[in-house]
Amino acid sequence: MRNPIIPQDAGDPYILKDGTDYYMTATGGGDIGLNGFVCWHSKDLENWSDPVTILDFRDVSWANTNAWAPSMVEKDGYYYFAFCADQQIGIAVCNSPMGTFRDILGKPLIAKTDYDFQTIDPCFIKDDDGTVYLAFGQGRCLMSRIELTPDSAAFIGNMECLSELIYRQDGAPSPHPELKEVYNEAPDLIKIGERYLFSWAIYDVLDYRYAVRYAWARHPMGPYIMPLDYDHPQNILLEGRHDITGCGHACVTEYNGEYYITYGRHKKDRTQNFGREMCCEKITFLDDDHLVAVPTR
Repeated sequence: MRNPIIPQDAGDPYILKDGTDYYMTATGGGDIGLNGFVCWHSKDLENWSDPVTILDFRDVSWANTNAWAPSMVEKDGYYYFAFCADQQIGIAVCNSPMGTFRDILGKPLIAKTDYDFQTIDPCFIKDDDGTVYLAFGQGRCLMSRIELTPDSAAFIGNMECLSELIYRQDGAPSPHPELKEVYNEAPDLIKIGERYLFSWAIYDVLDYRYAVRYAWARHPMGPYIMPLDYDHPQNILLEGRHDITGCGHACVTEYNGEYYITYGRHKKDRTQNFGREMCCEKITFLDDDHLVAVPTR
C-alpha cells in the first residue's frame, strides 16, 4: 500500500463497502474544507478518485462549522450519512453515496446538550439481518439501534454504553477526562466472522501518542471485552513508530478476504500548522483475538 492514499489533507476516515465499491468520507479533503463533506471512490482501497462534494453546510439550517468525522450506511436502497456539525450529529440521505445528500431532520439527531460529554464521531454498523446501529461519543461511547427512512431518523430501544466495560476492565472510573489512554473518541465497528470488532482512538488527536485500541463481542451492542494478556498488555491495534506519529481515528474494512485499517496521522512536514494525511495498512491477525497493523510510508 502506498501512503498517503490521497493527496489532500484529511483525517477521521470512514469507508463504506458497497458490493465491490468503496466510498471514503472524512474530515477535510477538498475545497469545501470545514464547510461540508466530500467523498472518494475506489475499487481497491489504494487508488482513489478525486473528492466530490456530497454535503454542503449551506444546505444545513442548524449548523455551519466543525464538519467532522462522518459515517455512512446503505439501507433499503438509500444511503444515510451521519455527520458532525457544530459538535452535534445530523443525519442526511441520498440515493447515491456520491451525493448530493439532504439533511433529513432539519435539526440535530443528537444535540450537544443531550449528554454530559461531547456528542461527536458517529459510526454506523449494519448487522446481517439489516438492523442498523449508531455509536458515538468522546470520553464515553453510546450505541443504539436506529430506524432510518428518507424522511425520518430515530433511535429505538436501549442506549448501551460500550465504553463502560472498557473502563472497568482497565480498572478505571468511567468516564475520566484524564484517562484518554483508556477511551477517548472515534468508535468504529465491523463484523469479522461471528464476532464484532469495536475499535477506538486513545489520547488526543494532537498528541503524538494518538493510537487505536480494540475489543470483541458476540453481539453488536456488546459487551465488548479487550483481549488483554501478558504478551499484549496495552491492547494496541495501531500506533506510531519512529517518525510516524498521531495514528488514530481509524476505520477497519474488508478487501479480498483480508482486513485493512484506514486512519489519519500527523503529516511528516508538520511545522507550525496542524496537518494530517490519510493512510491504509493491512491488519495482521496474531491469533484469534489479537490484531496489529504497522504504519508505513
